[in-house]
Amino acid sequence: MSKPSKGSYYMVTLMELPEGKPIFTAAHNASSNSLALHWKPPPASSIHGEFQGYKIMLKPRDIEDERAIVRVTIKDKAVTSHVVKGLRTYTQYLVSLQLFNPVGDGPTSTVAVMTDEGVPGPPQNLTIIRIHDRGVELQWFQPREPNGEIRGYRIYYMLGNFTSVKTTYSNDNEITFNLQSLEPDSKFKVWTKAFTQRHEGKSSSPVMIETDVSGPSAPVIYNLTCQTDFTALLQWYRPTKVYGKVDLYYIYIRLEDSFEFDEIVVNSVNNRLEHNFLLTNLSQDTVYEVKVRGATYSRLFTNNDKSYKGPFSKSRKIMLFKDCHKQPYVESRALDFEISAGIIIGVIGTFLGMFLLCLSIVVWRRFFKDSYYYLEDTPKAALYPLYDWENDRGNNGSYGPVDVHEFSKHIADLHADGDIGFTKEYESIQAASSTDQHSAEHSQLPDNKQKNRYLNIVAYDHSRVPLHPLPGQKKVQEYVNANYIDGYNKPRAYIGTQGPLPSTFDTFWRMIWEQRVQIVVMITNLVERGRKKCDQYWPKEGTEIYGMIQVRVVHEEILATYTIRKFAIKHLKVKCKKAGGERIVYQYHYTNWPDHGTPEHPLPVLSFVRKSAAANPQTAGPIIVHCSAGVGRTGTYIVLDTMMQQIHQKGCLNIWGFLVHIRTQRNFLVQTEEQYIFIHDALLEAIQSGDTNIPAAGLGRYIRMLQAPGGSPDKPQPWYLLSHQFKLVSHITPRDFNVVSAVKPVNRDKNRTTDHLPMENGRVHLTPKAGCEGSDYINATWLVGYQRLKEYIITQHPLGHTALDFWQMIWDHNAQTVVVLTHADENQGFPQFWPAQHIDLDSENWKVRYLEEKLNAGLVTIDCAVQSLQDDYELPVRLIHAPGWPHTLPALSTALSLVSLVEEAHTTYQTGPLIIIDRYGGTEAATFCLLATLKKQVDHEQHLDPYMYFKLYHNRRPSIWPNQDDLLFVYRAMESYCAKESTNSSCSSGDMAGFNEPNISMPPIATIPYHTTICPTTEYMSTSSTPDILAAPVAQQLTLANSFANGQIPYNGNGTLTGNGSVRIPPEGMEDAIHSI
Repeated sequence: MSKPSKGSYYMVTLMELPEGKPIFTAAHNASSNSLALHWKPPPASSIHGEFQGYKIMLKPRDIEDERAIVRVTIKDKAVTSHVVKGLRTYTQYLVSLQLFNPVGDGPTSTVAVMTDEGVPGPPQNLTIIRIHDRGVELQWFQPREPNGEIRGYRIYYMLGNFTSVKTTYSNDNEITFNLQSLEPDSKFKVWTKAFTQRHEGKSSSPVMIETDVSGPSAPVIYNLTCQTDFTALLQWYRPTKVYGKVDLYYIYIRLEDSFEFDEIVVNSVNNRLEHNFLLTNLSQDTVYEVKVRGATYSRLFTNNDKSYKGPFSKSRKIMLFKDCHKQPYVESRALDFEISAGIIIGVIGTFLGMFLLCLSIVVWRRFFKDSYYYLEDTPKAALYPLYDWENDRGNNGSYGPVDVHEFSKHIADLHADGDIGFTKEYESIQAASSTDQHSAEHSQLPDNKQKNRYLNIVAYDHSRVPLHPLPGQKKVQEYVNANYIDGYNKPRAYIGTQGPLPSTFDTFWRMIWEQRVQIVVMITNLVERGRKKCDQYWPKEGTEIYGMIQVRVVHEEILATYTIRKFAIKHLKVKCKKAGGERIVYQYHYTNWPDHGTPEHPLPVLSFVRKSAAANPQTAGPIIVHCSAGVGRTGTYIVLDTMMQQIHQKGCLNIWGFLVHIRTQRNFLVQTEEQYIFIHDALLEAIQSGDTNIPAAGLGRYIRMLQAPGGSPDKPQPWYLLSHQFKLVSHITPRDFNVVSAVKPVNRDKNRTTDHLPMENGRVHLTPKAGCEGSDYINATWLVGYQRLKEYIITQHPLGHTALDFWQMIWDHNAQTVVVLTHADENQGFPQFWPAQHIDLDSENWKVRYLEEKLNAGLVTIDCAVQSLQDDYELPVRLIHAPGWPHTLPALSTALSLVSLVEEAHTTYQTGPLIIIDRYGGTEAATFCLLATLKKQVDHEQHLDPYMYFKLYHNRRPSIWPNQDDLLFVYRAMESYCAKESTNSSCSSGDMAGFNEPNISMPPIATIPYHTTICPTTEYMSTSSTPDILAAPVAQQLTLANSFANGQIPYNGNGTLTGNGSVRIPPEGMEDAIHSI
């Protein structure tokens, strides 16, 4: 055999154009004018030459101008991500990506991405249409550059250095707005800003407005005496509050038994302080009633064509008789007595005030005499006086406490005529606050001004929270913008404060330590509308030191509407063992208050208020409440919590009196009229529904109370309380504007029935197609879950012509798990909407491929894939079939088996929303979502709140609960689940996710004892009074005589069931209010 030849020379093939293309792994907006792109390169074998880099082209989808195209070349093959800047705001781009080698460019991968909404431009041509004494009518036009979808406008108006704001929701091109509640005879600077979902826009050009004069305040009659036998002398003082001057006085006189006054017009003379008028031609032995009011001519009308009349003076009466001018009139003596009594009361009040001041100084010295190193306990609340706001009816007696059984009518009256009652009531609160002259000298000190987040939000000196002096600063108090605020029968129950600034983190945590605070309530997000509202004053993770306080994050629990954080704090300088050591502080952070306005529904807010307030032990210090400025949402929280306590204790509430009182402790609490209205609506909901959070251990007893008969003793109604609850849940019916998209002609044939239509505030949007009206519509609704606001999508079984819309929804919202509760039957009108094997569903931008079918735990699952036609991105989707659920279940105890299986598959498979399909997007789908939500709530809290979710789901998609049996089925299913889980922790523990320490009660207050557990051992057959969906346990009816509904309160059949299982005996008349719902 010969030897092998020498090796040949290396040969290099010629380069060719690249064959492979990069694959987008992510593409999203980074800001309003930038996009972030991420990709992975193709296999090296497909490049066919030297890999030199990438080329990116971004073309606006709806703009044909070549100059709008952006091209980027990246000469670095190692780069796999890039942020493209300088793009158009709120514009959809077709982004193409390709690699290149020395020969040329490879094939492209394409994806459609949209830049974020930007800051809207200024509204155009703000003009004044009409001016009144207390209002002005404005008009303006939409910004030339909306830079997003305009949701509405804010109208700012500034008087002096104080700026107020109103909001209107409109996306019309031309907007007209009546700005009310202005101060007469005042100069205002007014401007407007548009806002989108994310940003507030630039200011319009401001206009200066000078409101017209208005009527003066009431004159004061100081003398009405007999002058002759037939004449009387009337004397009065000029009104104390005058806009411009008083031009006229109107004197009204009538016989005491007459219904009508005679009017006498008197010109004001040089706007004098005192005025006289002689009443002539009077009769003897006749009682006359006299009153006066002033008027001012409008300066906007010529020839004195219009005048504004002020309020009447207090009426005075006189009776003439023979020679009466020779005798003193008895009313004058009465007046002298009143003045003398007033002087006496004033003197007594002065001495009492001095006594209380001395007492306060003694108490202060006793508790704050020790050094900072040895902190004493916070003084008990009993040492501070309580103001009697419960009976405050205002100066004219128009306000005051309202009984709960009259509150519904009271609210209806205030809402009448465009909420005019609320407007007047809120104006009276602002007027009462404006008369309070409380000093805030500490807030205005040069060193402290920079510690205020907003210049006009200060801390009153008399209620300011003081901090103990630091070592070496015995006579200097550190400043924090915070005030003590009273609660119900508890002075200093709260501390209202601003969102901390980085420069005030140290003092904020010192205040928590010194005041022995265990609960901090935060009602703002860190950033709203693109503006920083609060700085993060707690560690992101681990431990941080803020001045002398060490703060460690122990745990964080994120829920749909709020987050609970547990901190362990320690004072690094305290030496006293009694005051030292580590303490636990909980932060309740409400995250679902909208950027503008008030929450969509009060139930989640009420639940949050109850749980956070109930978590504060009796021995702890005040609850700290803060938002951004510490006045608007902060005041709303405090009023809600206090009023619910007053309702519980007294059966009445005095919102007006309490708010007027606490505004003397911190300025501007409940900052807007909209918040004031929300408080009333929320408290009406609280009165009607009660505390709806039920301990899992007491669910069986609660269901037995629901089935108790009620109504007329002659004709008792079965399931009376359940029927009442159903009426509360379903009493809201949608109006045309609530379903405007669903009923458009172009969308009508996309709905299987008009009974199940998505409300505008919760409908799922599709990516719109340019020039195609209705292309963003699908009959589908977002539903809230336990941990996310958009946890579920419920929808109808797709029609033949809406199947592609369904898959577009999956593609747009990255949904990868679909639960199908229907049978696919073409003959019944429910066609198969997923692809068959080897037959794809094709769209313009993607296609749906069938992958495989499996039988898993008795359920059929079908795996599909939605594949992009522009690149190699693929979205896997799993359909889980459970046709007929829950009607085909063998037993009630298996109702949550499907929920558990889907929950496990959904959690491990992906994190997008869970889509539930039934025939019409109705009861079965909503029941599935609700059971899944309540299961998580029981597992985490050992409580459940079916009523809240019943109502929230109904408000998003009315008619999903057609009758009360649907509610009862959910209660029965959860009762069965709790019974099965009673051997574990679900029905026995009161600790939420391990948050609670033994001395803190995290769950809200409930009247059902925690130790009671209902554990049925057998299944019962249903009767005619129970739902016919499934056989369910039937509890024995309560015997009305000598029975107890919840083990604590005697029940006689006439009480009103609250959501937590207690029976509230209503005041007289409450029954009629309930029946009228």
